[in-house]
Amino acid sequence: MIQELYKEITKEISLSISQSKIDSIIKKSITKNGCRVYENGYIGIAGSLGKVTDETWATAKRNLNLKIPYNFEVEKNKVRERDLREYNPSSETFVHDMDDLLSTLRNEYPDFIFSNKIKFIETETSLTNDVGLNYKNYDSCVNLEIIIKHKSSLNIFDSGLINISRKFDKESFLCEARKQLDAFTTLKTLPTGKVPVILDFNEISTKFIESLNGESIGRKSSIFHDKIGKKAFSEDFTLSIDRSKNNILTPFFDTEGTVIDNDICTLIKNGIIENPYTDKKTSKQFNFPLTAAATGNYDDVPSLSNIDLTAKPGDKTLKELLNGNLGILVIILSGGDYTNNGDYASPVQMSYLTDGENLLGKLPEFNISNNIYSMFGDDFIGITKDKPYFNSNLLVTKMNISKL
Repeated sequence: MIQELYKEITKEISLSISQSKIDSIIKKSITKNGCRVYENGYIGIAGSLGKVTDETWATAKRNLNLKIPYNFEVEKNKVRERDLREYNPSSETFVHDMDDLLSTLRNEYPDFIFSNKIKFIETETSLTNDVGLNYKNYDSCVNLEIIIKHKSSLNIFDSGLINISRKFDKESFLCEARKQLDAFTTLKTLPTGKVPVILDFNEISTKFIESLNGESIGRKSSIFHDKIGKKAFSEDFTLSIDRSKNNILTPFFDTEGTVIDNDICTLIKNGIIENPYTDKKTSKQFNFPLTAAATGNYDDVPSLSNIDLTAKPGDKTLKELLNGNLGILVIILSGGDYTNNGDYASPVQMSYLTDGENLLGKLPEFNISNNIYSMFGDDFIGITKDKPYFNSNLLVTKMNISKL
């Protein structure tokens, strides 16, 4: 019998923002433990909050009687620790810094109301067992999700300032905020036809997440099932599972303890679909490479489900990618989806017209649409080298624009 402990410790300082001021402060620390035992091709699991007790382990052993199959080799004799924390403020310092930020926004933009949440999050994720596995990953970030409402607006909210970073840079954040707020009251005419659209790739990544799932490809229910090894997208488009320091709050190991070379596993390289993402079960069942994509809650059996994917940044800035053209920076889009064959459409609730350097003004609500093979094929312009908004490398691609 092998015993294994998967542990997640999350510490959080959460500031509730109302009427452009800090309304409340909540501090919490939560420890989640998943006790696992392996024997004769089965797994038993029991979860606990706080401390692990003898009874937790006893429950995990009793749960072997449920005969949950897990006939895969457990990770052994591997040790690694990674600490990506860059900013470790006391609660007093964090509150002071964020209060100072809100004071600046209030004083410079009295016609706007700021609300919602600002958080400091620190995580420790570990996986250890009694056959020599000892993995630990530490990380932390400041997460700003500030909702903006103009005082004259009839909307519940108008826009948002989103920023997730390991070390908060006040001036960089204010620079982005000023661009948005200064441009908000300038109304621009909506471009028509096919126009460069700029947005976070994660906003429209769902079809890739669904279709690169190893089980879907193995069972031939994915639209990509017959395209493994073939070029389907632009040669400038590369998509990976990224467990490197590039991604915040992402451990270097999955919930099974699988790791990947250099913490990055490429699924689509230069437009060619190379591999689906897999856990141990899917890899063995369909003879696909193992890609460290097992997920699940702390007290779940590790399994394959949705996993975040990262589009590789290119070598050009947003301004260079637009190359003298105007583009649409999407701030808020909601209600969009893909059809089975990859057609995508979504309303855009908030956006700005941009030359890649400045925001020229706010646009009315509209619809965007395109097909996945066009968006990331002939219409694909690139992923920005810089992080001009949201502290993110942004997708630039041409989309069909239509009025609501």
